[in-house]
Amino acid sequence: MKLRFFPLVLSVVLPWFWVQESRGAKPSSGTSEVTRVEIKVIPNLVKFDTTQFDVPAGATVELVFSNGCVMPHNLVVIRAAAESAVIAGVNALGLEGMDKGFVPDVTGIVAATKLLQPKQSQTLTFKAPQEAGDYPYVCTFPGHWFTMRGMMRVRASGEKTEAAVRSGEKVVNVPDALKLSGVTHKPQGTMAKPLVMRSFAPDPGLDPAVFAHHGKASVAVKYDPETRRDITQRETNPLTGQAEERPVLIKAEPGIAGAIAVNHGAEFSYVWDSTECRLMYAWRGGFLDMNPYWGKEPGSGRAKNYIPWVIGALVYRASGSASLLGDSKEAPQFGGYRMVEGAPEFWYRREGRVVRERVVPRATQGFSVEVTVEGAPIPGGWKVGTKDAGFVSVEEVGGGRYRVDYRDRPEPPMPAYQPAQEKKKNP
Repeated sequence: MKLRFFPLVLSVVLPWFWVQESRGAKPSSGTSEVTRVEIKVIPNLVKFDTTQFDVPAGATVELVFSNGCVMPHNLVVIRAAAESAVIAGVNALGLEGMDKGFVPDVTGIVAATKLLQPKQSQTLTFKAPQEAGDYPYVCTFPGHWFTMRGMMRVRASGEKTEAAVRSGEKVVNVPDALKLSGVTHKPQGTMAKPLVMRSFAPDPGLDPAVFAHHGKASVAVKYDPETRRDITQRETNPLTGQAEERPVLIKAEPGIAGAIAVNHGAEFSYVWDSTECRLMYAWRGGFLDMNPYWGKEPGSGRAKNYIPWVIGALVYRASGSASLLGDSKEAPQFGGYRMVEGAPEFWYRREGRVVRERVVPRATQGFSVEVTVEGAPIPGGWKVGTKDAGFVSVEEVGGGRYRVDYRDRPEPPMPAYQPAQEKKKNP
């Protein structure tokens, strides 16, 4: 069954973590060799506080992972060659992503924690591989693996193991956005200092061509995160009269997993997708209401209603295939982003090129996207879709650089995502 790429996962660039000291890997006493390591995160940076630890080949590993954040995290140990398959599997999970803890059913996963909610911790016990080598560990919550990563080094018999390596990143103290935003959880940035959130984001009714590299379906199979198995129930086949196990299906909700939502205050917000590597939509009048995801207090969010609500009115939404290479079937590879002159500059690879995009907001009447293409020239230049004609114009600056100007245009309102019972609580 194909999965509809919908869920809007929330991964916030300004998370709030507990600061606790990580211990290095320490063999315990006993007849069997046990290596114990504790891993937490660096406040506000979406990074593990331990970037490397050693274990003897075949040893038992007790890995204690704690989450003091307002959003969920996991820790997945993988074989290096499997990383691209694991990430591709996460992108295709759709609604099952949250239930499966964003751990796809692919080969190459050595061990994985559950998706831990705020203030939860888990001791993960597993056997280290017998093959010596480097085994990455990442958080597979969409968008987090770019910064939340480290290395488990498996050492051959007799080889010396080193103490765990702590991150050298400095703790950045920022205001608690939950306290600043109140119970409605409506954080905001400014034009000069935008708020950036890796997150599930709402799907404002984008056409299917926009989701060229996402799985699609209208239903998903209910999943048990404890056993990592699909949930089935025994039913009678009306054709044969025989009882058989059938999967329990749940309705998929529309959305964008692995999105990066950026807010420049009430004047301008947008969603850029790290799977399709393109601007998805923009709006004015507010940002995201996080109530469905965070709940009224950290950790009280509802497991199935984790899509935030857009505050404001849309002024642009994407349509058709990506602008760069038209109908190219090759999936782009997201590389990350950096802050340039107060705004995120996203970069990705596609068709042998490196592309950098930076959205430049304006307080009123439109916005721009500055594009730099490194590599072979784009045949025919940067492309504009049919629907964008009259609202989007492109200027080729030279040297592989383009300036794409967008005019505000009226868009249909966002679909209503609130369940009936939530509408009464959160009018």
